[in-house]
Amino acid sequence: MPYIKKTCKAGKTKHVKMYYSIRWHSRKEGRREPKRNLTSEAQKKVNLRQAEEKLEKKLDANFCGDDYYLTLDYRPEERPEGKKGISEHMKRYLRTMRNLYKKAKKVFKYVWVAEVGSRGAVHIHIVISGTDDMRAVINAWTHGGTTIKPMYADGNYRKLAHYFIKYSEKTLKTTGELQGKRWNASKNLVTPVERKKVIMRDAFRYDIKPPEGYYLDKDSVRMGIHEETGYSFLKYTLVRLTC
Repeated sequence: MPYIKKTCKAGKTKHVKMYYSIRWHSRKEGRREPKRNLTSEAQKKVNLRQAEEKLEKKLDANFCGDDYYLTLDYRPEERPEGKKGISEHMKRYLRTMRNLYKKAKKVFKYVWVAEVGSRGAVHIHIVISGTDDMRAVINAWTHGGTTIKPMYADGNYRKLAHYFIKYSEKTLKTTGELQGKRWNASKNLVTPVERKKVIMRDAFRYDIKPPEGYYLDKDSVRMGIHEETGYSFLKYTLVRLTC
Protein backbone atom coordinates (compact mmCIF):
# COMPACT_ATOMS: atom_id res chain seq x y z
CA MET A 1 0.00 0.00 0.00
CA PRO A 2 1.59 3.33 -1.06
CA TYR A 3 2.01 5.99 1.60
CA ILE A 4 2.54 9.73 1.82
CA LYS A 5 5.74 11.27 3.14
CA LYS A 6 5.71 14.92 4.22
CA THR A 7 8.99 16.72 4.85
CA CYS A 8 9.24 20.22 6.28
CA LYS A 9 12.67 21.85 6.44
CA ALA A 10 12.70 24.51 9.15
CA GLY A 11 16.03 26.07 10.05
CA LYS A 12 18.35 23.35 11.32
CA THR A 13 15.55 20.78 11.56
CA LYS A 14 13.63 18.49 9.24
CA HIS A 15 10.17 17.39 10.30
CA VAL A 16 9.12 14.12 8.70
CA LYS A 17 5.70 12.49 8.75
CA MET A 18 4.65 9.30 6.96
CA TYR A 19 1.08 8.08 6.83
CA TYR A 20 -1.41 6.16 4.76
CA SER A 21 -4.24 7.90 2.96
CA ILE A 22 -7.72 6.70 2.05
CA ARG A 23 -7.01 7.90 -1.50
CA TRP A 24 -4.47 5.09 -1.94
CA HIS A 25 -6.27 2.48 0.12
CA SER A 26 -8.07 -0.57 -1.20
CA ARG A 27 -9.64 -3.50 0.64
CA LYS A 28 -6.81 -5.75 -0.50
CA GLU A 29 -4.08 -3.50 0.80
CA GLY A 30 -3.15 -3.00 4.41
CA ARG A 31 -5.34 -2.88 7.45
CA ARG A 32 -7.26 0.05 8.78
CA GLU A 33 -8.58 0.52 12.27
CA PRO A 34 -12.22 1.62 12.50
CA LYS A 35 -12.60 5.37 12.13
CA ARG A 36 -13.85 6.85 15.36
CA ASN A 37 -16.03 9.82 16.15
CA LEU A 38 -13.86 11.69 18.60
CA THR A 39 -15.17 12.99 21.87
CA SER A 40 -14.76 16.70 22.50
CA GLU A 41 -11.84 15.98 24.85
CA ALA A 42 -10.11 13.72 22.30
CA GLN A 43 -10.61 16.30 19.54
CA LYS A 44 -9.18 18.94 21.83
CA LYS A 45 -6.01 16.86 22.28
CA VAL A 46 -5.69 16.50 18.50
CA ASN A 47 -6.10 20.26 18.04
CA LEU A 48 -3.52 21.03 20.73
CA ARG A 49 -1.02 18.65 19.16
CA GLN A 50 -1.52 20.20 15.73
CA ALA A 51 -1.09 23.71 17.17
CA GLU A 52 2.09 22.61 18.92
CA GLU A 53 3.53 21.09 15.74
CA LYS A 54 2.73 24.23 13.75
CA LEU A 55 4.38 26.47 16.34
CA GLU A 56 7.41 24.17 16.58
CA LYS A 57 8.08 24.49 12.85
CA LYS A 58 7.57 28.26 12.98
CA LEU A 59 10.09 28.63 15.83
CA ASP A 60 12.61 26.31 14.15
CA ALA A 61 12.38 28.24 10.88
CA ASN A 62 12.84 31.71 12.38
CA PHE A 63 15.06 31.54 15.44
CA CYS A 64 18.52 30.26 16.35
CA GLY A 65 21.20 30.36 19.03
CA ASP A 66 21.75 34.09 18.45
CA ASP A 67 18.23 34.85 19.68
CA TYR A 68 16.65 35.06 23.13
CA TYR A 69 13.79 33.73 25.24
CA LEU A 70 12.42 36.29 27.69
CA THR A 71 9.99 36.03 30.59
CA LEU A 72 8.38 39.36 31.44
CA ASP A 73 7.03 39.54 34.99
CA TYR A 74 4.58 41.92 36.63
CA ARG A 75 4.74 43.69 39.95
CA PRO A 76 1.54 42.73 41.85
CA GLU A 77 0.22 46.29 41.76
CA GLU A 78 0.72 46.54 37.98
CA ARG A 79 -0.98 43.35 36.89
CA PRO A 80 -3.28 43.93 33.90
CA GLU A 81 -7.00 43.21 33.90
CA GLY A 82 -7.80 40.42 31.46
CA LYS A 83 -7.14 40.16 27.76
CA LYS A 84 -7.53 43.87 27.04
CA GLY A 85 -4.97 44.92 29.67
CA ILE A 86 -2.39 42.40 28.46
CA SER A 87 -2.95 43.47 24.85
CA GLU A 88 -2.45 47.17 25.66
CA HIS A 89 0.76 46.52 27.58
CA MET A 90 2.18 44.34 24.81
CA LYS A 91 1.34 46.88 22.11
CA ARG A 92 3.38 49.50 23.93
CA TYR A 93 6.21 47.08 24.66
CA LEU A 94 6.45 45.84 21.08
CA ARG A 95 6.36 49.41 19.75
CA THR A 96 9.31 50.26 22.00
CA MET A 97 11.17 47.14 20.90
CA ARG A 98 10.64 47.90 17.20
CA ASN A 99 12.11 51.34 17.69
CA LEU A 100 15.12 49.90 19.55
CA TYR A 101 15.83 47.42 16.78
CA LYS A 102 15.30 50.02 14.08
CA LYS A 103 17.89 52.32 15.68
CA ALA A 104 20.31 49.38 15.97
CA LYS A 105 19.59 48.43 12.32
CA LYS A 106 18.41 45.00 13.41
CA VAL A 107 15.42 42.94 12.28
CA PHE A 108 12.88 42.46 15.07
CA LYS A 109 11.07 39.13 15.12
CA TYR A 110 9.00 37.75 17.96
CA VAL A 111 6.53 35.13 19.19
CA TRP A 112 4.78 35.65 22.51
CA VAL A 113 2.17 34.04 24.71
CA ALA A 114 0.61 35.09 28.02
CA GLU A 115 0.48 32.90 31.10
CA VAL A 116 -2.18 33.82 33.66
CA GLY A 117 -2.14 31.85 36.91
CA SER A 118 -5.11 30.86 39.04
CA ARG A 119 -4.12 33.44 41.68
CA GLY A 120 -3.82 36.28 39.19
CA ALA A 121 -0.08 36.24 38.50
CA VAL A 122 0.71 37.17 34.89
CA HIS A 123 3.83 36.35 32.88
CA ILE A 124 4.61 37.07 29.25
CA HIS A 125 6.79 34.50 27.50
CA ILE A 126 8.41 35.86 24.37
CA VAL A 127 11.07 34.78 21.89
CA ILE A 128 12.88 37.67 20.20
CA SER A 129 15.54 37.98 17.52
CA GLY A 130 19.03 38.83 18.74
CA THR A 131 20.43 42.27 19.46
CA ASP A 132 23.64 43.61 20.99
CA ASP A 133 22.00 45.96 23.50
CA MET A 134 20.33 43.67 26.04
CA ARG A 135 20.28 46.44 28.65
CA ALA A 136 17.88 48.36 26.41
CA VAL A 137 15.74 45.22 26.08
CA ILE A 138 15.55 44.91 29.88
CA ASN A 139 14.62 48.58 30.24
CA ALA A 140 11.88 48.29 27.61
CA TRP A 141 9.66 46.33 30.03
CA THR A 142 8.53 48.75 32.74
CA HIS A 143 5.95 46.64 34.63
CA GLY A 144 8.34 44.32 36.46
CA GLY A 145 11.40 42.14 35.98
CA THR A 146 12.81 40.55 32.83
CA THR A 147 14.48 37.14 32.71
CA ILE A 148 16.64 36.48 29.63
CA LYS A 149 17.91 33.15 28.34
CA PRO A 150 19.75 32.51 25.06
CA MET A 151 18.01 30.14 22.65
CA TYR A 152 19.51 26.69 22.18
CA ALA A 153 22.09 26.60 19.41
CA ASP A 154 20.76 23.35 17.90
CA GLY A 155 17.70 25.15 16.53
CA ASN A 156 15.34 22.45 17.79
CA TYR A 157 12.52 24.15 19.71
CA ARG A 158 10.05 21.31 20.16
CA LYS A 159 10.00 21.62 23.96
CA LEU A 160 9.59 25.40 23.83
CA ALA A 161 6.59 25.05 21.50
CA HIS A 162 5.09 22.54 23.95
CA TYR A 163 5.44 24.98 26.85
CA PHE A 164 4.02 27.90 24.86
CA ILE A 165 0.88 25.91 24.03
CA LYS A 166 0.70 24.75 27.64
CA TYR A 167 0.82 28.39 28.80
CA SER A 168 -1.92 29.39 26.37
CA GLU A 169 -4.11 26.52 27.60
CA LYS A 170 -3.49 27.58 31.21
CA THR A 171 -4.56 31.12 30.33
CA LEU A 172 -7.73 29.80 28.69
CA LYS A 173 -8.68 27.88 31.84
CA THR A 174 -7.91 30.83 34.09
CA THR A 175 -9.45 33.71 32.16
CA GLY A 176 -11.96 31.87 29.96
CA GLU A 177 -10.45 33.39 26.84
CA LEU A 178 -7.32 33.35 24.75
CA GLN A 179 -5.27 36.40 23.79
CA GLY A 180 -6.74 36.42 20.26
CA LYS A 181 -4.74 33.39 19.17
CA ARG A 182 -2.85 30.59 20.88
CA TRP A 183 0.25 32.68 20.27
CA ASN A 184 1.05 36.08 18.81
CA ALA A 185 3.83 36.60 16.28
CA SER A 186 5.40 39.30 14.14
CA LYS A 187 4.28 39.39 10.52
CA ASN A 188 7.84 39.02 9.19
CA LEU A 189 8.22 35.40 10.27
CA VAL A 190 9.05 32.85 7.58
CA THR A 191 6.50 30.07 7.04
CA PRO A 192 8.40 26.84 6.32
CA VAL A 193 7.35 24.95 3.19
CA GLU A 194 6.06 21.40 3.57
CA ARG A 195 6.72 19.05 0.66
CA LYS A 196 4.56 15.99 0.05
CA LYS A 197 5.57 12.88 -1.87
CA VAL A 198 3.71 9.64 -2.59
CA ILE A 199 5.95 6.62 -1.98
CA MET A 200 4.93 3.65 -4.10
CA ARG A 201 5.95 1.06 -1.54
CA ASP A 202 3.93 -1.38 0.55
CA ALA A 203 4.94 -0.03 3.95
CA PHE A 204 7.16 2.56 5.56
CA ARG A 205 10.07 1.52 7.73
CA TYR A 206 10.01 2.12 11.46
CA ASP A 207 13.80 1.89 11.83
CA ILE A 208 14.73 5.52 11.23
CA LYS A 209 18.11 6.11 9.63
CA PRO A 210 19.10 9.79 9.71
CA PRO A 211 20.76 11.07 6.51
CA GLU A 212 24.36 12.21 6.62
CA GLY A 213 24.80 15.42 8.59
CA TYR A 214 21.70 14.92 10.76
CA TYR A 215 20.78 13.13 13.98
CA LEU A 216 17.41 11.94 15.24
CA ASP A 217 15.65 13.73 18.08
CA LYS A 218 14.51 10.51 19.74
CA ASP A 219 11.96 12.26 21.95
CA SER A 220 10.19 13.58 18.84
CA VAL A 221 9.31 10.11 17.51
CA ARG A 222 5.59 9.35 17.53
CA MET A 223 3.88 6.39 15.91
CA GLY A 224 0.57 4.61 16.08
CA ILE A 225 -2.95 4.86 14.70
CA HIS A 226 -4.21 8.34 13.91
CA GLU A 227 -7.35 9.12 15.89
CA GLU A 228 -9.23 10.63 12.96
CA THR A 229 -8.19 8.54 9.94
CA GLY A 230 -7.70 5.13 11.55
CA TYR A 231 -4.45 4.63 9.59
CA SER A 232 -0.91 4.08 10.86
CA PHE A 233 1.49 7.02 10.98
CA LEU A 234 5.08 7.77 11.93
CA LYS A 235 6.55 11.22 12.64
CA TYR A 236 9.93 12.43 13.83
CA THR A 237 12.38 15.33 13.74
CA LEU A 238 15.90 15.37 12.37
CA VAL A 239 18.41 17.95 13.60
CA ARG A 240 21.41 19.14 11.61
CA LEU A 241 24.77 18.39 13.16
CA THR A 242 26.88 21.43 13.92
CA CYS A 243 30.63 21.70 14.43
